Amino acid sequence: MTDSEDRLVVFVCEHGAFRSRIAAAYFNELALRGWSAVSAGVTPQTGASARLGTLMAGTAAAAFVDHDAPRSLSEVSTGRTIAIDTVVPGTDIWRIGGGAPLSDEELRDEIRDRVRELARDLSEVSEAG
Repeated sequence: MTDSEDRLVVFVCEHGAFRSRIAAAYFNELALRGWSAVSAGVTPQTGASARLGTLMAGTAAAAFVDHDAPRSLSEVSTGRTIAIDTVVPGTDIWRIGGGAPLSDEELRDEIRDRVRELARDLSEVSEAG
């Protein structure tokens, strides 16, 4: 892998339209030095979720939400890949809510908290290396 691929986080959800976009927006909002994130879908739908803009409005990450058409995982350069509520072989998997039903706000907040934890871990590794 090249250095740029080592510093890319690919968040993947089933359709690339909601969960992965929330995660990528929060990750990019943190502006972790040398890192960036993109979202993708296992089976992308034609557009971002209609709920996304309203849910992210007023958050620090709102300016970082990707509103372009969802991309397929196969269209994204490889990097550290995290599958959210879907299975992608060979990736880290985040199960949001532990299988319990969540409101959109609860889902957003859990993803935000996990992204912050990931960023802390990546920052510590970068500082140590």
